[in-house]
Amino acid sequence: MISLKAQYGLKAMVSLAAHYGKGPLQAKDIASSQDVPVRYLELLLSQLRRARLVDATRGKKGGYYLAKKPNTITVYDIVTAFEGSILFSQNGRNESDNFAFVWKNAEKLLVKHFRAMKISDLIPKLR
Repeated sequence: MISLKAQYGLKAMVSLAAHYGKGPLQAKDIASSQDVPVRYLELLLSQLRRARLVDATRGKKGGYYLAKKPNTITVYDIVTAFEGSILFSQNGRNESDNFAFVWKNAEKLLVKHFRAMKISDLIPKLR
């Protein structure tokens, strides 16, 4: 299951992608447009900054902006910024488990899917 943090982080990143090239967005504006508590969003944006996906400027006209072009940032980049590696089961790491291949194949498919989705592709789906 993908955490609420990763889901909200993805929403914020798509908002920033939709605003790409127009200057920084303030956290309160992202929060209100995505129905995310602003304090919680600020923590998520901080985590995205540490992952080097987002940058920020201070001041009256400051705010957050993407650190890279929207067509180079994948859903995988965002999810792993919050979740770390994508694992379906710790049992999938146990070589003596006869069904380890099931979990490993599922992980590979999900990673491939998330890497194929760019946040620029999600802009039309933004609410």
